[in-house]
Amino acid sequence: MLDAFRKTPLPITLAILSFISPTELSLVVGDLRLSAHRVVFLIFIPFALYRLAFRPDCRLKLYDVPFFGLAVWQIFAFTYHGGQAGFIFGGSTALESLGAYTIARAYIRDLETLQAAMRIVFYSIVLAALIALLDTLTGTHFIHEILRKALGGPPLPPVEFRKGIVRAASTFDHPIHYGTYCAAMFALIWMCEPKRTWRYVRAAGIGVAAFLAMSSAPLLSLSVQCAMMAWNRFTVVIPYRAQISLAILVGLYLGILLVSNRPPVQILISVATFDPWTGYYRMLIWDYGLENVWGSPWIGIGLADWERPKWMYSSTIDAYWLVLALRTGIPAFLLVASGIIMICYGVVTRGRGSRDPLRRRISAGWLISLIGICLLGATVHYWNVPHALLYFVLGLGSALADTKRVKSAASQLAQPMRPRHPSFIRPQSRPSLPGAALPA
Repeated sequence: MLDAFRKTPLPITLAILSFISPTELSLVVGDLRLSAHRVVFLIFIPFALYRLAFRPDCRLKLYDVPFFGLAVWQIFAFTYHGGQAGFIFGGSTALESLGAYTIARAYIRDLETLQAAMRIVFYSIVLAALIALLDTLTGTHFIHEILRKALGGPPLPPVEFRKGIVRAASTFDHPIHYGTYCAAMFALIWMCEPKRTWRYVRAAGIGVAAFLAMSSAPLLSLSVQCAMMAWNRFTVVIPYRAQISLAILVGLYLGILLVSNRPPVQILISVATFDPWTGYYRMLIWDYGLENVWGSPWIGIGLADWERPKWMYSSTIDAYWLVLALRTGIPAFLLVASGIIMICYGVVTRGRGSRDPLRRRISAGWLISLIGICLLGATVHYWNVPHALLYFVLGLGSALADTKRVKSAASQLAQPMRPRHPSFIRPQSRPSLPGAALPA
């Protein structure tokens, strides 16, 4: 455990640990709430931008541009609709997305560091799961209630039950956020672990941790990631496997359309959710939400309430991609989508062209995790920690896609580079081996 903390840069370590920090520990400055991860991002964004601007091994790339553009667009859109309150909300949202992205992008520079960071992510999941277990055993929001009693705050909502089991929230704001954090990087954590025994140990730990949330979306994401890892493992020798698999999926979809009186999506929801009504309600959210998107496609509706039938009393929209387009317009969605496509292209290209099996495996793990978290975003709204986590994962991918070459270990030993980072940010413990360097 200590070795993982020693090999991981301080900003990455603090960012991961801040993800499991309860909201009650936030700093409130006027109308601005500074949660633990926002504080970390505020501190380290300037240093991350400095590294991206001046370090030869992590210069800005074309796929970075959409995420800077997204931050600017979100601030503009929310300010346009809400004035000062909109500016604060838009600035906070931009801080989470750009901060998580740039810190992961700038400080993960080799595969050894990425492996160490994933070990810390696993340790944080274990810690969150232990607290979630206390939620389950006591039938309370265990850590939240302790902190509310000590620090004050509004009353907590009642504990939810599914199948007679408490939906544990652990240190997060909602059980589904806790489940999302556990499930999001499952494939990447698996692929980063070189020892088979420890892979299964981590897989079992993550599976149990995600189950405590009693939420179908994270468990479905875990299932999809497991299926894709199996597909990747057993079809590696088949040429054109992606095209063949896509054709099979399209054929199955068309076949279900022909023989069933329900759309395939409704069948999947009825099978894959604990509560089919919840899944059906989310489909209605998409139907009416898209009508709102087309009603204001360019700049969205800001923080205004969206139009829907009166019986849909809740204003909650359980779909991040829909919220993104609804609140800040289709341009915001297109910026994120274009950035994701460019990063995926870079990761796949670099992975396929590498002779290093570790790089190929980790590239596949990141891509599978990204698919899992993007699918989750269709039924879960990412706010607070999950929102930052999405862009943290994208930042990891942009580091994998980076084509800049780092100096070899021999040249670093012969001519050590002068440190270009503040003294309180840890450098790498030892030079990265040529085979483990991200750009190799």
